[in-house]
Amino acid sequence: MIATIKGSNLLLRFILELVLLFALSYWGFHVPSGLLVQILLGIGLPLLAAIVWGIYISPKAPVKLPLPAVLLIEALLFAAATMCLILSGFAIFAVIFACAAAINRFIILRWKHQDFNI
Repeated sequence: MIATIKGSNLLLRFILELVLLFALSYWGFHVPSGLLVQILLGIGLPLLAAIVWGIYISPKAPVKLPLPAVLLIEALLFAAATMCLILSGFAIFAVIFACAAAINRFIILRWKHQDFNI
């Protein structure tokens, strides 16, 4: 039973990461500016977030930071995605997303998953 819950929480984590990237991209492509800026933001923001995530937060991150630094970077990325959702007109979803991300991270910390830089 616990293994199923842990597996579900890791699946939720993956979905939250995908929503984070989607939120950054969606906002970037819908920013009220020129087409070139929209393309740069729509592709560049999620790419930058994925690079930062891969270097510092992912389970196989090449740079191992202390847990507080990992949590700070992660919080900044999720906060940026939440703001992008709000600015894109998805305020209620943004609140649900932010709460789910916080609860998910709390559960990961509580269970001390070895594969999340803990």
